[in-house]
Amino acid sequence: MLKFILQYWRNQRSKLLLLLIGALIIASGLNLIFKLNETNRGVVEETLQKRWSSAYDIVVRPTTSSVTTEAFDLLEPNYLNGIVGGISFEQYEKIKEMENVDVAAPVAIVGYTQLNVTLPNMLQIPDQGLFRLTHRQFDETGLEREMIAEEVIHIAKGTTEVLPRGIGLLPFDQVGSSVTPGSLNLIVAVDPDEEAKLVGLDQAVTSSSYFSSDDRAVSLSSDQKHVRMPILVNPASFNDGYHEYELEQLDVPFSSSDDQKKVLQDIASESDLLRYDVETVQTLSIPSKDLEAIYFNQLQGKKTPDYQGALINEGSQLVFQSGSLEMKETDSPFPERWVNAFELESQPVSFTNKWLPPSMLPEQGFRPVNSTEIETTLPESDEVIYLSPVLDFAVVGTFDPEKIAVSKDPLNELPMETYRPASADLVLDQDASPLNPSVSINTSGNPAGLLTNSPSIITTLDAARLLNGEQAISSIRIKVDNIDTLNESSETLLQELKQQIERDTGLIATITTGSSPQPVITKVVKEGNTLGWIEQPWIHLGVAITIFRETSAGYSGVVLSIIGVAIIYVLTTSYIAMLSRRREFAILLALGWSQRDLYKIIYIEALILAALVSIVSLAIESVFFFIQGAGFSFWSWSLITAFSLLIYLSGATWSAFNIQKIKPYEVIRVGEYANAASSIIPLKTIGSFALKEMVSKWRRNLLSVASIAVPTSLLVFFVYVTFHLQGVLYTSWLGQFVAVQIGTLHYVTIGVSALIAVLTTGEIIWQNVLEREHSFALLKAIGWTDRSIRQLVMIEGLIVGFVAGVLGLGLAYLAIYFAFGLIPWASALLTLLSLLLPSIVGGIASLIPASMASKVNPYETLKRIG
Repeated sequence: MLKFILQYWRNQRSKLLLLLIGALIIASGLNLIFKLNETNRGVVEETLQKRWSSAYDIVVRPTTSSVTTEAFDLLEPNYLNGIVGGISFEQYEKIKEMENVDVAAPVAIVGYTQLNVTLPNMLQIPDQGLFRLTHRQFDETGLEREMIAEEVIHIAKGTTEVLPRGIGLLPFDQVGSSVTPGSLNLIVAVDPDEEAKLVGLDQAVTSSSYFSSDDRAVSLSSDQKHVRMPILVNPASFNDGYHEYELEQLDVPFSSSDDQKKVLQDIASESDLLRYDVETVQTLSIPSKDLEAIYFNQLQGKKTPDYQGALINEGSQLVFQSGSLEMKETDSPFPERWVNAFELESQPVSFTNKWLPPSMLPEQGFRPVNSTEIETTLPESDEVIYLSPVLDFAVVGTFDPEKIAVSKDPLNELPMETYRPASADLVLDQDASPLNPSVSINTSGNPAGLLTNSPSIITTLDAARLLNGEQAISSIRIKVDNIDTLNESSETLLQELKQQIERDTGLIATITTGSSPQPVITKVVKEGNTLGWIEQPWIHLGVAITIFRETSAGYSGVVLSIIGVAIIYVLTTSYIAMLSRRREFAILLALGWSQRDLYKIIYIEALILAALVSIVSLAIESVFFFIQGAGFSFWSWSLITAFSLLIYLSGATWSAFNIQKIKPYEVIRVGEYANAASSIIPLKTIGSFALKEMVSKWRRNLLSVASIAVPTSLLVFFVYVTFHLQGVLYTSWLGQFVAVQIGTLHYVTIGVSALIAVLTTGEIIWQNVLEREHSFALLKAIGWTDRSIRQLVMIEGLIVGFVAGVLGLGLAYLAIYFAFGLIPWASALLTLLSLLLPSIVGGIASLIPASMASKVNPYETLKRIG
């Protein structure tokens, strides 16, 4: 039997050559793909396993905190600081009791307090005159010089005259030479035990001690307008703002008593004071950081050497609470750099407490601001007044945010709003032109600002409860038990806990573990004018598990696409070979051979070719082992051997199925061309003749189309998956890091797939030419030229390729729809690839067969057939 097979291959050297080339390509392709696949998968999975964990696994928020950007799996970096309350203590306790909840650390945004400091002997006011004192609070954010507050008062010094009432003109004795600037600072409350377990806040204490069980907030009044609270403070302020004082003297005569009387009689309102020319007497600038340092030092009984005699108010007021930014989607000016872009527009700032001066905040801001007034009634007059809650601070210790025990890896770092301020860069100007270099954007002490400061004051959860009630908790960050590695079981556990939280509490639960920062650009518009475009590292939710799934699917697709193309190639060549050997097998059956004997022939041939693939693979693996020093992968070689057996035995089984249809008498009597179908296609051009030839043998040519369409569809599908995966990877910093590791694999796979597809097409057209030798002889006998014969075969190849491209495009789109739930109608690349590549392949593959057909000798061929 083996001798018979070898004799057949010796007589059919061209077929043997094609078989050997195919086996060599399959062996080399599989080996190379397995090598790259194994290496890249290991690198990617190792990277993901190291960098998937984040500060917390799930964050729970109120239902009112849902934002539009979540539709893109994006959360802006400072989003937790804009949530004030909404979660009850009952809901919190219910979450803590849930199975697999290891840590549940709540955050309660208490609000902004005004830290006022009196600095004596700062003003140098001359002995006599009318003066204007302008106090402005600024922040240099990098985006703009932002004025947070402005206050103007007028001072009369050196006069005994009675000052007009109600016009803002104050006697010097009432003002003095002191100034009392204030700094707005955010207060956040935490559960000390849970916060210590989540981020190691207790280990970040730098002086004194951490919260103990005795450190509890106490209400000092029955209506909770006065609360004493324990606090940890961060002495290294985030505040880069400053206070600016400008003292100006009005240009009016004020030296004599008559002058003073005349001037004061002419002033009926504050606007009258503004009409005079002024001359600057003194300017003064005080950094907000200095004010916070003075305040926190005096709370701890320390002195501030640079500001001798400074005094702080005994109580601080809780004045504001701010909300979230309201982003809306916009077109990205550079989508290849920033996939997502949003627009943020300022709104008028207003608050309800009419007892607070409007000048405490700017007229325009980016966040909504609510004042924290308590409505009360004066007992003696029944007059309704509004009071801000008063806070007394008991400093427990200081902490350093840099010592918080969370990852600082930029690939997986979540913004910890409680401890670190958000960051941004101004990258495009108001005309969307790139800035080089970009400008760093600083955070602001403005509650209505774009980037707000992280709090320097942390208190206990019971303080938030006293001040803001039973729904004072803003968010809960959860660490989940039994989440050790990135895999489907971990993801399932996270999803189940998320669903349980939402079902049992009605809150929003978002899985944050496995997230990664993604650069997002935001257009900032203030009062209708574009200030510029800022770039920030937003949170892209679920990046790690998405990459894990996509790369796993991609790597599986790598191997399956090669195996699929190889199986199609072997099945096609096996079937074509069967058609050419039908007469031979019919004669063998007529001579007494059994179908089992024929089965042995084709299965032995398949085993020989599979063994050849295995040997070539072994040789390649040995080269890697001896020359490059890479470890010998017995597992890869075993898989390649198994897949080669699958590929070639599939072709043998297909051939065995067709052997059952062979009837010796009919095949010998009728011959190959007895069943040619008639055609109604008019023979007017060489193209119509080529089409008639294809239609008349539609079964065979349909097989040719299918054999090209299937690898084409696999190729188109894989190209889509490749670009889809790249799109997933390049939307986050973690993905960009991983993307560097995997690019080569996909292009090698596409090349190997295309090479096997070319080989498949060439073999089919070659076989068709060999079987139509007598047809070409007849055509040449009636006057066809060699050129016409070549054109006929090449047109047939182009038609087969084009039809295969259309079919392949349809199959690919169907596969894409089932895999991703969409059809990429707008992808010109896929359409061009699926139509142009098969047509070119069909044309190129037909060149050699066309040349063979043109060299047919009519006399010799017809004489041999006759």
